[in-house]
Parts: sequence; structure tokens; C-alpha cells
Amino acid sequence: MSKEELIEEIKARPRQVIRCDRILVPTDGSGQAFKAVNEAIHLAAQTGAELTLLMTVDYNKNVAAFEQVSLSGYVPAELKIAAYQFLADLMHVIPIEVKAHTRVEVGNPGETIVDIAEEEESDLIVMGTRGFGTFRSLLVGSVSNYVMQQAHCPVLLCKGMPDDWDDDDNYIADIGDE
Repeated sequence: MSKEELIEEIKARPRQVIRCDRILVPTDGSGQAFKAVNEAIHLAAQTGAELTLLMTVDYNKNVAAFEQVSLSGYVPAELKIAAYQFLADLMHVIPIEVKAHTRVEVGNPGETIVDIAEEEESDLIVMGTRGFGTFRSLLVGSVSNYVMQQAHCPVLLCKGMPDDWDDDDNYIADIGDE
């Protein structure tokens, strides 16, 4: 087959439709995660996909070892309440025409994200990345790396910070006033 024939054969192939009905957006409240939320909102607006905003309460990260023993597996309600409040506030950023709902789960963030993506039959996971170099991420691991390796669906990693966040991962409320 000649090059021209191959090109014509490729052009004649039926186009595949890529569907994206459900997008999972894990967030930890960081600037990187907020950038991912913005990207996911844009994708959902273009595709008509429904967003699931997920916040995972990492018991091991938020409760000291002594408290974990004394609480006997009890997750303080304040952690979940704070997560629900954060997601409720975040819902105000999403345009009314984009369908979205929130979820708060308790557990290891990477494993929880993968499990929820499978449970909700997500077509895409959009999440931020802390931007660790290869060497550091090998040492400390990373949630985004775990999700990329384990998820059943494509994962879109958003690097960098939104324009209205500073280098210390703080929201700059008066950026437009300067």
C-alpha cells in the first residue's frame, strides 16, 4: 500500500465519538486543586458532563497518633463538617448550567479517589498535582501518581497555580484591586 493510499484509508475511517458524561474532581483545598476545579468546570460546560467534587478526609493526616488510639477509629465530626462546608462554598464557583454534586469520604486519598471513580463510573478524573520532581515523588509518593497508575479511566493532571493564588498556596482576595 502506498503512502497516499494509507492516508486515504485513514481519512475514510469512521470518526470515534469520545464521551465524557461524568468527571470526578478530587480537591484538597490547595491552589493546584482549585486550578483543576476550574479546568473541570470548563470541560463540563463544553461536554455537558456532570461533576463530582470529592474531598477525602485523611484520618491519618489530620489526627495525631495518640488521638487515633484514644478515639478507637472515630473520625472527629469537625473534619467532615469542614470538608462539607468547603465543598458547599466551592459549589458557588460552578455556573448554574453545569451539573455538579459533592461527596465527602474518609480514608486514604489515592485509594478513595480510585474507588469513587469506579463506583460513579467516571469517564475522567481531573485533579491538581503538587509538582514534586520525579525523585521526590518516588520518596514520598503522591496521590496523583497513585491515581494515574490505578484509575480505570483517563486522568487529567493540572499543574501550576491559578493567577489569584500566591506561591505559598494562599488565595489573594484583592488581586483585581491593584
